[in-house]
Parts: sequence; C-alpha cells; structure tokens
Amino acid sequence: MKVECDIPISEVMSFPVITAKKDMSVYDIANIMTEHNIGAVVIVEDNKPVGILTERDIVKRVVSKNLKPKEVLAEEVMSKKIITIHQNASITEAAKIMAKYGVKRLPVVKDGNLMGIITQSDIIKISPNLLEIVMEYASITPEDVEGLSLDTDEFSEEYINGICENCGYQGRVRLYQGRYLCDECIEEFEEKEE
Repeated sequence: MKVECDIPISEVMSFPVITAKKDMSVYDIANIMTEHNIGAVVIVEDNKPVGILTERDIVKRVVSKNLKPKEVLAEEVMSKKIITIHQNASITEAAKIMAKYGVKRLPVVKDGNLMGIITQSDIIKISPNLLEIVMEYASITPEDVEGLSLDTDEFSEEYINGICENCGYQGRVRLYQGRYLCDECIEEFEEKEE
C-alpha cells in the first residue's frame, strides 16, 4: 500500500519560531523554553538557523557535567549540524528526513531564512496516513501489532517501538487514553490528573 501525502510543510509548520542568539546563556534559553513550554530553541544569526538547543542538549552537555547554566553560552553546547527542510517540501519528506537522521524537529527554511518549524508530533497529528511511514522507519512490522485489540485494557499495557504523539520521542511507547505516548509523557498526564 502506498501512502500519498503531498501536504506542504508550510501548511502545518509552527510559526513564528521561538529563537535565541548563540551568545545567550543556557540559563536564559532554558527559561525561554519553560516560558513557552517547548523542548527546543532554534539558534539564529540574521534569521538564518545556525544551531538548535534542546532540553536533551542541556541535560547531556551542561547539567551532567555540573556546569553553571548562567556561564555556558548556547554556541558552546548547541547542535551545530542543523538539518533543515524547505517550506515547499511535503510532510512525507519531513517524516523520512526525521527518521533518517534521528531528529524530532526540523527548522523550515526558504532561501536560508527561518520560516517555521515542524516536529514529529505535528506530523502525527496532521496525517494519520503517515502511520505506514512511521511504522517502516521505526522498524514496526504489521506482524508486531497484528491480533492486538485496541479496545482492551491489556493492550494499553503493551509497548511498541514508535513515536510519542505528545513530545515526538522515538522509541518505546504504549497506548494511553487513545494515544501512543512515552513513559515520561504518561507520567506527566497522570500527575496532572491527580
């Protein structure tokens, strides 16, 4: 079965993008992430993306090394090999690029200028038809899910390899309240319910 999905990214991307400068401190950028409830900030120079700083970068490159966030600049710990996508590309192309490079977010550009950003969760929300591509690139085969009923409580405890529909994490997820979520997101939802 072939999935036809030629929706341009420009129709589903988020904009304006929350950005920062490479000479800002990690502390200031972490506060921007908290204020906007986002997991990454695109680092720009003259509206051109030059890097991306994610929560994971902060944990791995600052917190785990016991560095002081107020003294570490974004350019010292940001991911500099930034992968972008043109705004006229399709969401199918975006999904394939994300899977190929193992990234959850793609800054969207036109003539090198930042126009927006698209995430794995944006793609999943917009096009359920992309499930076939997600399954292919996440190494899920139809046999892995064959015979499982989505209506049983038993199924909600089963884990599969896939993409979290909330944060875009790629790995072990399970069905929780009708959506595939990672353990971290499930924990957050359960805490909010209490």
